[in-house]
Amino acid sequence: PYHMNVEGIMDFLRELKKETFSRYPIVTVGEANGVTADEAADWAGGKSGIFDMIFQFEHLGLWDIDADERIDVAELKRILSKWQNSLEGVGWNALFMENHDQPRSVSAWGDDQTYVTESAKALAAMYFLMKGTPFIYQGQEIGMTNVAFPSIEDYDDVAMKRLYDIETAKGVPHKEVMKVIWKKGRDNSRTPMQWNESKYAGFSDAPPWIGINDNYIWLNAKSQMQDKASVYHFYKNLIALRRKYDVFIYGLYDLLLPEDKQIFAYLRKSDRQTAFILTNLTKTPALYRHPAYPLSSDLLVLSNIETTHHQHTTSILLQPYETRIYVW
Repeated sequence: PYHMNVEGIMDFLRELKKETFSRYPIVTVGEANGVTADEAADWAGGKSGIFDMIFQFEHLGLWDIDADERIDVAELKRILSKWQNSLEGVGWNALFMENHDQPRSVSAWGDDQTYVTESAKALAAMYFLMKGTPFIYQGQEIGMTNVAFPSIEDYDDVAMKRLYDIETAKGVPHKEVMKVIWKKGRDNSRTPMQWNESKYAGFSDAPPWIGINDNYIWLNAKSQMQDKASVYHFYKNLIALRRKYDVFIYGLYDLLLPEDKQIFAYLRKSDRQTAFILTNLTKTPALYRHPAYPLSSDLLVLSNIETTHHQHTTSILLQPYETRIYVW
């Protein structure tokens, strides 16, 4: 409460914009924890806003859950859609899923065991094609996962070290505290980039400042660059779609099935094109049904799972973490 969006901050920010930002041909992005969607125009409005974009953290609040819980898909849709709508025609969104202070998205919102590749791609498609500029945090583009070091001494995160001291002093067993750290700790996103299968994951020739996730042997940039079905190439395909179809830049955002607890589905619509992004964000099959938007295989431009041929169907059974992107 003493450093997030406090009263009077706008006076300083307006001065900052006038004396610095306005003098140069630059793009500015603000880290704006504590700013609500209702205030978005003041912070990132094209004419009167301070920044060109802001990172908002409201959706990441859904990660502050018990270790055994999963994401509330309906609430995620509500939050992200609120930000899409609040800046429509007014400003520009900064789209992101990971940063240096958060656990890995595939571990927090996906499935980093059975469906690690599928869920990493599903989460990518879900956020990458909304209206705004997508940001990719290092390692996210290959689906890097949370790490589970055995000892608190293996961690640098001061918040987690303090948590460990407080909880163990209360008598909470070591393993129970570590479960929380493995789920929520900031060091999950701070381990070295996994470049290849060599010693220290190709990050350095000397031991790095912190340990490396054991899965670097198979989960690394080198292997994914050689595999056209990898998470890395899926991100490249998403970038190519944004370049090919203007609707992903200029199209309006329109959420479908807002109450569905498994499926995140939305349209991007312009005068000339419509894009439809359909994603199952759970590890169980999900039935999509919407009579107003029949789907056909000849309109499918990208998917993360091989699909069966269908013509103008109004219902599709999505596999766990399946995502499909249609354009017409």
